[in-house]
Amino acid sequence: MLSVHDFHAGYPSVPVVSGAELRVERGEIVSLFGHNGAGKSTLMKGVFGVLGDCRGEVRFNDAAVAGASTRSLMRRGMVLVPQERGVFPSLTVAENLRMGFWASGESARAEYDRRLARTLGYLPILDERKDDRAGELSGGQQQMVSIGRALLAGPKLLLLDEPSTGLAPNLVDDIMALVTRLREEEGLSVLLVEQNVGQALAVSDRVYLMKGGRIIHEATPDQLTWSRSLWDLF
Repeated sequence: MLSVHDFHAGYPSVPVVSGAELRVERGEIVSLFGHNGAGKSTLMKGVFGVLGDCRGEVRFNDAAVAGASTRSLMRRGMVLVPQERGVFPSLTVAENLRMGFWASGESARAEYDRRLARTLGYLPILDERKDDRAGELSGGQQQMVSIGRALLAGPKLLLLDEPSTGLAPNLVDDIMALVTRLREEEGLSVLLVEQNVGQALAVSDRVYLMKGGRIIHEATPDQLTWSRSLWDLF
């Protein structure tokens, strides 16, 4: 689904990610771990076309997409849920969700209704709050709006950047359970950046460790859990 080879990303005159290599297979949940400043979010944003100062190979769904615009990537089925949540605070929940559908390039009302019903089935709280302005919601509810908006875009690959940041433990459980359901019921592929290592390990098929802008190791959750040497690398 996603293949990244010799990828470099950063900001003008500030290189952050150097020579990154990773892959996400179809229907896989892959987690990316590393300390703050390791380059995880920069890598996510670079792959998604948010940053201009990037080079290297990115293939998505068997097509070369390095340098493609965020709009193009969304219409191909790659969607990012950023760490900052990024809801439109003055818009209602329903309007925020429609923005995700609009960004996908679709326009058919029947398709919108189908995606909306599916999304509200996963996130019923959004149906209850659909007429409320997103800026009035709690942090956890805003995170659900961000995820719901991404689902309205019809993703094949979901990039989740630290979705549990600032959330209560029970909400973290809910988000991780949702990620698992989306993989099992929708066949969705997921690349997950998450500081809550234990929660992420429980849902992941493979993990990458990142340090100093480089991916330094690939492992399975079992290998990472039981190998002291891998934790020393991390």
